[in-house]
Amino acid sequence: MVIEGVANYEVGQRERLPESPPWGHRYRQCVLALNKCLRMLLERAALPPGATVIDYGCGLCQYREFLPEGTRYLPADLPGNPQADIEIGLGGRLPIADATADLVLSTQVLEHVESPEAYLAECLRVLKPNGSLLLTTHGVFRYHPGPHDFWRWTHTGLSRLVETSGFDVTSLEGLIAGPAAAIQMFQDLTMHRLPPRLRPIYIGVLQSFMGMLDRRMSDQARLDNAWDYAVLARPHPRGTSG
Repeated sequence: MVIEGVANYEVGQRERLPESPPWGHRYRQCVLALNKCLRMLLERAALPPGATVIDYGCGLCQYREFLPEGTRYLPADLPGNPQADIEIGLGGRLPIADATADLVLSTQVLEHVESPEAYLAECLRVLKPNGSLLLTTHGVFRYHPGPHDFWRWTHTGLSRLVETSGFDVTSLEGLIAGPAAAIQMFQDLTMHRLPPRLRPIYIGVLQSFMGMLDRRMSDQARLDNAWDYAVLARPHPRGTSG
């Protein structure tokens, strides 16, 4: 299984994204929506005191501070990431015992793995029977190899994938509905044609329009055509670690 830890949306970016990006940041609306959703789903996960959380494909550990105080945080990534405490082995294997984690966190990783089924099987293996998987991945997004970019999902396809991998989906959220997601795509594919000094203005205007447009969308509209999806799932009582 090929896996690439990606914490930032811009491939090659070496700095963590600000929790509240300023006006003119190219992913302002996406980051705000994702952060809000992750906090909401972490609250629903109801982690016990001293919970063990595995960040599977941790990248820059973007969401470490979102976890409750006292959490045992285990960042895992491919060899060469100084942020990771755990090195992912061959086939995406984690050097962690079965039923270790209260939560597996997977943010913007699934689209980069060659076999999503194998990746989710490993998530299931390391989770406690009453643990949770919190996963985000793309619906509509530009191609961004890091080094590979394999997949995009619909909400029905992603739900089916997670459930056939041994989980029960308890929450499925769409982030940034189709019209606003289309503006994001348009921005990303055109911004480099402008002189650098004009880009922040161009981006700021488009991001402001995105936010205004997305606030008018229904939850169902976001599910149907989302820039990103977030899933909270638990091991099915009959699920196996494969």
